[in-house]
Amino acid sequence: MKKLLYVFLFLSLILAACSKDISQQANADKDKKQPTEVKKEEEKSESEYTAKEVKYFDIEMPKRDLSDIEKELLRYPGKYSGDQYDEEKVKEALDQLPDDLTKEQYLEELKFLLSEDYHKEMETLLNFDSTVNISVDRPDESVEIPGMKTAHYAILIDASGSMKASVGGKSRMEAAKEAVFEFAEQIPENATISMRVYGHKGTGSDSDKKMSCSSSENFYNDRFDRSKFKQSLNKVKPAGWTPIGLALNKVKEDIPKNTDEVVVYVVSDGIETCGGNPVKAAKALVSADIETVVNIIGFDVDNKGQKLLKNVATAGNGEFTYVNTERDLKKYLQAQYEEIQKAWIEWKEEGKGKAIDLKEEKKTLAINTKESMKEKSIREKERMKQAGEYLKTRFEDYGHPARQLFSKIVGYGDSKWKYAVDTGNLMWREVVDNGNDEWRKFVDEGNKKIKETIDKKNGN
Repeated sequence: MKKLLYVFLFLSLILAACSKDISQQANADKDKKQPTEVKKEEEKSESEYTAKEVKYFDIEMPKRDLSDIEKELLRYPGKYSGDQYDEEKVKEALDQLPDDLTKEQYLEELKFLLSEDYHKEMETLLNFDSTVNISVDRPDESVEIPGMKTAHYAILIDASGSMKASVGGKSRMEAAKEAVFEFAEQIPENATISMRVYGHKGTGSDSDKKMSCSSSENFYNDRFDRSKFKQSLNKVKPAGWTPIGLALNKVKEDIPKNTDEVVVYVVSDGIETCGGNPVKAAKALVSADIETVVNIIGFDVDNKGQKLLKNVATAGNGEFTYVNTERDLKKYLQAQYEEIQKAWIEWKEEGKGKAIDLKEEKKTLAINTKESMKEKSIREKERMKQAGEYLKTRFEDYGHPARQLFSKIVGYGDSKWKYAVDTGNLMWREVVDNGNDEWRKFVDEGNKKIKETIDKKNGN
């Protein structure tokens, strides 16, 4: 019996030892497994954060690579940007963020919540045209004078024998030629001019009357060329009778096609002497489709001649001017081409005004775009700073990334503000310089042409 008891005790000791070993092994195994499980929990926590996809506006892009800040300014606006801002909803969204994000990830989340919409302003700045180009037709070459029609100037010169008579030390013909040439120099360079001579054949005798009264010839018809016009004018010699009516009828052949306006100048020292009807001929001219004015310049004409020539001018919707000397004739023609001088003044003022208006329009666009972007960037930065302060309250650890966002927020906002200011100011400066250059072109060229016209008018 005593021997059986010893056996039982021995077995109990063995079982207890085994049980202890098993328990210790289990605890050891448990201790070994615990770090692995914690690590898996940490990995699971980090894997729960997935960066959102950044979307950008697709606008008309310039033919160059965009800078990083330009790309950033084209990103889609945040959920609570602009008028959609709601402070409480922003806080709710921040509360949902994981605790273990990096500074960059927290900032990115703030962008998705609060970034403003700059894409309209960016579209303006990226495609901004700072050029100021104004097109106003010049009163020269092949373009029209601003506000004027395509014009033809027809000069009819009396070559009757009486034009040989002397006035002030030279013949009427010489004085008329000088005045006509000075006038021709002043017409717009895009206009055409013709010179028709009448009564230049035969003599003043009765035997030559038929020949002389049927003579009317175009000596020149083109744009004004100083040398060629002078040569044609020198060919005019006083000879026969005075067929004014014939010349007015024939002048229709001298008018180029597509002419809007015709101004006819009849230079004569007497009345119709060939039985023609210059009043009827003048009426026929102004009744045509082309706007026509017939001006009569009576050179040393007697009272009867003045009355008859005035009737012709009236019929031609023009005016009759009596000149008794070469000086009077030049004075009259000077008054006519003063109108041409006015055209240059109008051209200058129109071009200058349009250049200034376009400059101001583009300046305003540059300024307004800049100010809009500045306002948005400031608002965005302040809201992000406020959100960053709220985010800090979730974490007591000063070194936590959420508590280190201030400088990143400020830097991000300031980069947008600086881009708006620098780019907007650059566009403004370019517009001002280009606009000033453009209106100065009109002023300089206009003043030069006006001075040339005045000098010629004054015989300088």
